[in-house]
Order: sequence, then C-alpha cells, then structure tokens
Amino acid sequence: MAQSTSSDLTLEPVQGAFDHPSWVRRAMLIEQAAERYAAGGFTPAQRRAAEDLFRIALFDEEPLVRSVLADTLKRLNRVPRDIVVMLARDEAQVARPILQNSPLLTDDELVSIVNPGARSQRLAVAERESLSLRVAEALFRTQDPIVVRRLLANDGAVLAEGMLHAILETLGAAAGIVEAMARRRILPLSIVERLAHYGAAEASRPLPERSARLA
Repeated sequence: MAQSTSSDLTLEPVQGAFDHPSWVRRAMLIEQAAERYAAGGFTPAQRRAAEDLFRIALFDEEPLVRSVLADTLKRLNRVPRDIVVMLARDEAQVARPILQNSPLLTDDELVSIVNPGARSQRLAVAERESLSLRVAEALFRTQDPIVVRRLLANDGAVLAEGMLHAILETLGAAAGIVEAMARRRILPLSIVERLAHYGAAEASRPLPERSARLA
C-alpha cells in the first residue's frame, strides 16, 4: 500500500475519510495511519488526530477495517486504553491479535473477557506470551478441554501445583490433556509422578530432569 505523508491526517478531515463507501479504501487509510503511529512518525497533534481516527474506525461496520487496526496496534504500549479495550471486546477476528499480544490489558480485563467469552476469545488469551496465575485459573474454570489444553501448552503461563492436580482430576480423561501437561518444560515432582500412572510418554523421562528447575 502507498505510504502516507506525515501531514495526511491534518489535510483530510477524519470524519470525511470514513464516509468513503469502499471498505478497502477505509482499511488502507487506517493501516497507513496506524503504521505511522506505531513507528512514532507523528507530532503530538498528529498522534491525537490518529487516535481520533482509530476511535471512528472502532465503529466501522466492516470487521476487516477493525482487524487491520487491531493487528497494527497489538504490541504497542502507548495507545489510549479505551481503544485497546474496545478492540479486545470486539468479535473474534478483530479481538484475537489484541487478546494474544497487547501489553496494556490488565488481569482484571482479561478475566472479565474470559469469564463470559467465546471459546475463540479464551483461546487467544491462553496463547499470550505470559499469563498470571489469576488469568490461568479463570481459563481453567471454563472447564473447556480445548482451552485448557492450549493453556497447558503455554510454558509462559503460571500454573500452580494444585491447579495441575485439579486439571487431572476434572479433565484428565479428555483428549490431549495428559499429553499437553506432560510436555510442559517444568513440572512439580508430584505431577511427574502422577503422570507416570497415565502412561504419558514424556513422564517416563527421569524425574530430576523434569523437576530440577523447581529448586
């Protein structure tokens, strides 16, 4: 897509830009603005104009326009929180990159999305690079084997020993749960010993190898 100049947002009225009938044109505009915003190429006044543009894009009827915005802003740590939170609460294809990556979402916000959320939203949260114990517990409480399997596959998630035992007790018979747990890089000794009774291949490795880093 063509590159915009740093003055584009001041030359074209923001409201008028999003009156364009073509969603492709609107998506191009928001992508150009968001990329320059992410690169730090705007003055303070231009940043505010871009943020106003983003807020208009949040209500665009075409999800792909909103998806472009979410994908461009997903890793930024300097974006107005109202924009990030609205994107995180959007439909799945829009929210996914924000739920997976945004450093601005708090545990409170993640839990509030997980609790009533759809499976697609919960899976996106379960894939975050790091997950606190509180968010991990919220994902476990969904009792969705697919979500919990994704959670277990995330070595950046903090999973307490008691939670791991609870997962085995409530979901141990579900497809892939034992295998996903056995593949975690670090496991408490009590879990390693318990997995051995399931016949999990990974659990057959020497116990000190699986639990050495817990010391």
